[in-house]
Amino acid sequence: MSRAPFPTFSAAYRERFVSAGLWLDRTLHDYFDETVARLPDSIALVEGDRRVSFATWRDDAARIAAGLLERGIGKGDIVSVQLPNWYEMCVLQIALSRIGAVIQPMHMVYRQREIQSMLRFCDSKAIVCAGEYRGFDYAGAIAAMRGELPDLKLVIVARGDGELRFDELLRGGAAAGDWPEVAADDVFYLNFTSGTEGNPKGFLHTHNTLLSVLKRFADLQRKFDPASDGDVILANSPMSHSFGHLSTYQVLLRGIRMVLVEHFDPGQTLQIIDRDRVTSISGTPAHLISLIHHPAFASTDVSSVKSVGVGGAQCPPQLMADIKQHFRVSVGNTYGMGENIVHTRTSPGDPPEVIRDTVGKPVPGAELKIFADDRETELPVGEVGEIAFRGPTLFLGYYKNPERTRETRNDDGWFFTGDVGFVDGEGYLHLAGRKKDMINRGGSKIYPKEVEDLLHAHPAVVRAAVIGMPDYRLGERVCAYVELHPGATLTLEYVRAFLKEQQVMMYKVPERLEVVDALPMTPTGKVMKAPLVDDIERKLASER
Repeated sequence: MSRAPFPTFSAAYRERFVSAGLWLDRTLHDYFDETVARLPDSIALVEGDRRVSFATWRDDAARIAAGLLERGIGKGDIVSVQLPNWYEMCVLQIALSRIGAVIQPMHMVYRQREIQSMLRFCDSKAIVCAGEYRGFDYAGAIAAMRGELPDLKLVIVARGDGELRFDELLRGGAAAGDWPEVAADDVFYLNFTSGTEGNPKGFLHTHNTLLSVLKRFADLQRKFDPASDGDVILANSPMSHSFGHLSTYQVLLRGIRMVLVEHFDPGQTLQIIDRDRVTSISGTPAHLISLIHHPAFASTDVSSVKSVGVGGAQCPPQLMADIKQHFRVSVGNTYGMGENIVHTRTSPGDPPEVIRDTVGKPVPGAELKIFADDRETELPVGEVGEIAFRGPTLFLGYYKNPERTRETRNDDGWFFTGDVGFVDGEGYLHLAGRKKDMINRGGSKIYPKEVEDLLHAHPAVVRAAVIGMPDYRLGERVCAYVELHPGATLTLEYVRAFLKEQQVMMYKVPERLEVVDALPMTPTGKVMKAPLVDDIERKLASER
C-alpha cells in the first residue's frame, strides 16, 4: 500500500514568500555541507565522553543514507524514529534529509498500542528504534507486531539487537555520491501536536517552512554577538518534540556545539552544565522549574550560562523572575507551535515589563491578527480574541486530515491557532490561553492563564492548572489544581486570600482547590487538562 499523498502549497502562495525573499530555497543538507566545509574538525556533538566532529557526523550520515537507499528507503518515504537524545538521532536527521525521506519522531513513552497506531497512521516504511531502554524492550515490541504492519519494510535497532542493527548499517561502506534530487519544497518533517485537547494531529513541514526563519535567527545571533560562535547548547528537551528536534538545526546553521542529554534528570543535567561549560540552555517550564529547585543547584557552577530559553509551553512570569535571579541572565519570551514554529518573540532591548507580560512582536515575515469568534471580524487593539498567523513558516497541512487543515485556515491564508490573546498599543502580543480552556462563569469570561500565572507566584506552588468545573446555576465555576513543593501545604482559604491581595476580581478566584502529587503532563512537558476535567466531574458526581 502506498502512503497518502502530501498536501502542497498553491503556486500563488509559494510565490508570495519566494518573491519577498522569505523562503531561502535551500535544503537542510545544503546548509550542513557548508558548515562542514568551514569547520570540518570542530566538535559538533557531545554525548557523555564522546566528542563528534562535523566531518565525522557528515560521514556517518552519508553511510546511513546510502544504506537506507540500498534497502529501498528513499524520497518521500516516512521513517519513524523512536530514540532518546542520542547521536543516532542527529545522524538520521541529516541522512533522511539527504535522500529526501521524511523523519517522523515518536516519543519514548509510547508503548505497543501507541507505536502500532502511529506506524499504521503514518504509513511508515521504516522505523529506527532503541533496543531495550529504561526497562522497555522497544525492538521486541515492534518485532511482535511486525505481522500487523504490512507497509513496514525495515526495522533498524540502535544500541541493541534486532532485524538490522544501526551499527551494521553504519559499517556498510562509503556512501555513493549519487543522491536523489531533493528540493526545498519537499516534505521532510512530520510530527504531531501534543494532544492536550484530544487526538494529536500530524503536521507537515518542508525545508523552506522550517529553515528560512531559523537561518535568519542564526545570522542575527552571529551579527549581534560574534562570541556566540563558541556557544555550547544543551539538548535538554526530547528530540521527539519540535522544541528539542530543532536544536540540531541550530548546530548546523551556526556551527556551534551541542551536548546531548539522553534523559532529563535535573541533578545529572546540572552536572552536565558544569562539566561541559554549557552557555545556552532551553527547556519547557517543567524542565527549568526542576533545575532551579533541585537541591544541587546552589552548589553547581552555572556561571557559563549566558542565555536561557523557555518554550513548549507558556512561561509564567514568576518563573521568568526565578530564572533571572538564579542564572543571572535575562530571559526572552517566544510564542509558537508545531504548525508555525515561531510566531512572535521579545527582543533583548525590550523593557523588563514587556518581556515579563508579553510574548513580543511577530518575527520577520510573520503577520498577526486577532479575530472575533466568527473568524471574520478583526478585533481592535486591546480586545481579546483568537490569534491568527500568516507567514513563511506555516506548515503544509495535517497529514491525512484535509478537513481539519481547511478548518484552521481562511481564504486569505490566515491560520487560526486556537489560542486567545490581545495586541497592545505598541504591537506586543499578550497571551490569554487556549480558546477551549476559557471558563464561562455565568456569562463572565475567565482565561485560566491569568489565574495560573498568579498561582505560580505563590511560594508553595510548583505548578498550577485552572479549569472550569460544571455548575448548575452558573454553567461553570473556577477550580484550581496545584502541585506543591515538598513539605508545603495550601488551603483554598489561603489561595483566595493570596489572590485577593493581588487585587484579582472575585469571580476569577478559584472556588475549589485540589492538591495533587503531580499534574498530568504530556511527553513534551505541557499540563493535560482533559484528565483534570474528568477528575473533577467524577468527584462532583460522587458528592451529589
